[in-house]
Amino acid sequence: MSAEHQDNPIGTEFLREDEDVKIWRITLEPGEEAPWHTHFLDYTSIVVEGALLERYNDNGTTDRYQVNPGDNMRKYEGSTRHALKNVGDTRFSNVIIEFKDRGGPDATGS
Repeated sequence: MSAEHQDNPIGTEFLREDEDVKIWRITLEPGEEAPWHTHFLDYTSIVVEGALLERYNDNGTTDRYQVNPGDNMRKYEGSTRHALKNVGDTRFSNVIIEFKDRGGPDATGS
C-alpha cells in the first residue's frame, strides 16, 4: 500500500487502482474499528455483510445505523473526517469504489 493510502485509509484493505477508480474493502469483526479518514473523491459503497455500525465524526457527533447485505450508498467528496466501528455481533464487510475526476465532459456536466 502506498504512503498516500496509509495516511488516509478509506478501507481496511486497498484492492486496486486504475486511471478511473480506486477500490477498497472494509472488513470489521464485532468490536473492530476502521481508521479515521476523509473521502476526497466521489464514491459508492456496497454492503456485502451487514452489521450494526457507529460512525465517529470529527465534529464530535456519532451516527449509529444498521446496514444489510446489498445496501448501497452514493456519497460525494468532502465528507466529514470519520472512523467506523462495528458495534454489532456479526462481521461487517463492504466494497468502496472511489471515482477519479479525469476532467472529461462527464466531470463538468457538458
